[in-house]
Amino acid sequence: MSVDLRVVIVGGQHVGYHTARHLSERGHDVVIIEKDRERVEFLSDQYEATVINGDGGRRSILEQAGLDRSDVVAALTGYGAMTNIGICTMARTIEPSVGTVARIDHGDKAEYSGLVDRVVYPEELAAHAATNEILHVADGGVQTLEELTGDLTVLELTVAPDAPVAGRELSEVAFPRGSVVVAGRDSNQLPGPEMVLDSGYRYLVAVRTDVSDEVVRLFRG
Repeated sequence: MSVDLRVVIVGGQHVGYHTARHLSERGHDVVIIEKDRERVEFLSDQYEATVINGDGGRRSILEQAGLDRSDVVAALTGYGAMTNIGICTMARTIEPSVGTVARIDHGDKAEYSGLVDRVVYPEELAAHAATNEILHVADGGVQTLEELTGDLTVLELTVAPDAPVAGRELSEVAFPRGSVVVAGRDSNQLPGPEMVLDSGYRYLVAVRTDVSDEVVRLFRG
C-alpha cells in the first residue's frame, strides 16, 4: 500500500462522515458514497472530497468510485452487518486486491472472520469512550486506550498511593504472564528494569484480558 491511501467509504452518515474527516486530515484521498440526496448536499458543503450520490451496494456505483485505484473500501452504513459485508463482497468481485472494512452492529467480531479484512463496532467503541470518561470524572485511575485484539488491550493505569507497585522498580514487581509495561505516560519514559512506578503517575500497560484484573490490583491496590 502507498503511504497516502485512497479510501472509498460507503455510507456518509455520522460514522462515515467523521471517518472521512479523520482520514482526510491525515492526508489520504477519500471518496464517499451516500444514497440520501440531502445528506450528499450536506457532505458536499461540509467536506472537501469526492461525494457520489448512489447506492453503494450496486456494482455500477462501486465501479464509478474507482476501486481499481483504491486501497480500501469501508462499508460503514447503518443498515446492518450483512448489508456492509455484502458491499465489501461486491467490491472484492470488482477489485480482488482491495482491502475491506465493514461496520457491524451486534455479535462477535470473530463471526465475520474471513468475510472481510476487519470489522468495526461503533457502539462498542463508544462504550469504551464513555467508560473512560466516567472513570476519569470519578478519578478511577484506569482507562482502556485501545483494544488491540479480542484478548489484548492497552490500559492507562495511575499508581495509587497504597498500591503494591507504588515506589518500586519494575524489576521488583512480579507482573503476571501476559502483561507488560509499555511506557511511562507522564514522564515519556520507556520501560527498563530500573524504572520506578511512582505514586500518582500514569503508565501504559499491555495486558491479556484474563490477567487485566490482577494487573489493575497491582496499580490500584
